[in-house]
Amino acid sequence: MTKHYDRFGLFLRFAPIAVLLVGLLLTWFIWDILRQHALHELQSEFNSEVKEIHNRIDDRLDDYRNLLRGTAGLFAASGSVERKEFHDYVTGLDLEQTFPGIQGLGFAQLLSPREKQRLITAIRREGFPNFSIKPEGVRDQYSAIVYLEPFDWRNQRAFGYDMYSEPVRREAMQRARDENAAAMSGRVVLLQETATEVQSGFLMYFPVFRNNRPHATIEERRNNLVGWVYQPFRMNELMNKGVLGRYLDTVRDELDIEIYDGTARQASNIMFHLDQPHSADQPRFVSTHTIRYFGRDWTVVVRSLPAFEAKLQTAQLFAVAIGGIVISLLLTLVVWLLATTNTRAIALAERMSEKLARTLDQTISAMAAITEMRDPYTAGHQRRAADLARAIASELDVDGERYRALSLAAMTYEIGKIQIPAEILSKPGRLDELEFNMVKTHAQAGFEILQEIDFPWPIAKIVQQHHERLDGSGYPLGLKDGEIMLEARIIAVADVVEAMCSHRPYRPALGIAAALTEIIDQRGTLYDPAVVDACVTLFRDRGFSFSP
Repeated sequence: MTKHYDRFGLFLRFAPIAVLLVGLLLTWFIWDILRQHALHELQSEFNSEVKEIHNRIDDRLDDYRNLLRGTAGLFAASGSVERKEFHDYVTGLDLEQTFPGIQGLGFAQLLSPREKQRLITAIRREGFPNFSIKPEGVRDQYSAIVYLEPFDWRNQRAFGYDMYSEPVRREAMQRARDENAAAMSGRVVLLQETATEVQSGFLMYFPVFRNNRPHATIEERRNNLVGWVYQPFRMNELMNKGVLGRYLDTVRDELDIEIYDGTARQASNIMFHLDQPHSADQPRFVSTHTIRYFGRDWTVVVRSLPAFEAKLQTAQLFAVAIGGIVISLLLTLVVWLLATTNTRAIALAERMSEKLARTLDQTISAMAAITEMRDPYTAGHQRRAADLARAIASELDVDGERYRALSLAAMTYEIGKIQIPAEILSKPGRLDELEFNMVKTHAQAGFEILQEIDFPWPIAKIVQQHHERLDGSGYPLGLKDGEIMLEARIIAVADVVEAMCSHRPYRPALGIAAALTEIIDQRGTLYDPAVVDACVTLFRDRGFSFSP
């Protein structure tokens, strides 16, 4: 007897530490689940914003490409496009309103050395006495910007410029010619820039061929090229007005955006930077994608800023952590006080066990509440199914520790749904195959979550098996007959009956009659016969009904 009391006294001395450790572990577990969920939701929002930025760039550049195609069609439909005709055409497009972010729309003519002087003379006769092809020098081929609208002071700085003389522009012009497609140049500084507020720029070209002349092959295209319709872009104007537009107000304080020419993220390659204030800390979310636009790679980098990261619900997480710590300390204090009272140690220990059991029940209830918060359309489903499962267990004379294990498992068997995206759980329609397969992972996910907790019962295995069926058609393990725990077989029947009796976004409630018909029809095939019989007896003979 003395040894028994010595051992019990030793247990009492270490009980406060054990309670504290268990309480802190449960607090950390619940806090981590909430934190992971909050991070996942914020990551999804960040990914959505990144996708929106990429789509806006794609759509806007496609619009500019289509504008070039239409302008090339103007030259194809006319034997000769004169300056006034080109001016009227561009004026009618209303570029500033219809295609914001564009610097202009122009035409550059390809010239041989013999044609150079004739073009200069012709344009000077049109009223431009100082016109010349720049830069000066002798070259095998020339190009000259002859039309560029709107013909404002910035664009007049580029009038007559030989873009073919500059390597970056020439590479894009040759690619457009040989591929008979729109082509973007690398990073350049436009002639439209002045000494102040210099922006990175690029150009987009589309070839114009001689009318009624073949251009099916590369050789034919090179022989019959007349020139290029093209668009110059100042990068800040393009992004702020053309691509982001009003969306800029949404991301201005939350996201930092950088665009680099090519794949190397170097200062010499940067095309655009939103110029947002940076935090000293590393951003929590970063997206880097290299995307090919009309033959040219752009690397788009998006970073989260403190204003975006502040959306993480840290206040709620802090409250959960503090509340859990306080409760753990209070329970520890209670256990310590009980442990120091030698004459009442046994009686007090028994009461403490009851309190710990209630704490476990409350923890399980909290986990169940977390699951229902993730799946509002089936709120109450797990609770009502648990009520039915306990009633079936009582009908089958399941008692003692086995009944306790079933009760706790029935309160948590849907915990794995916490990893399923909310938009799938609340989808107002039937799930497709991919979505359904994702939902089916919740049984295994629940097992992996609960196996980390040292329950005195096989709660994790019961949760893992609640979708197994007698004929082996269930999941995730494909177990059959006696391989499935009795507790899991009871929960399986309770889950099906409650689900059929409840409303779902994609169908109305089917009613208890349909639910009982389902389990009776599948008795012995999918569902345990004894469990089915007990469930039918509860509804037909015992007057069982679901609480609201």
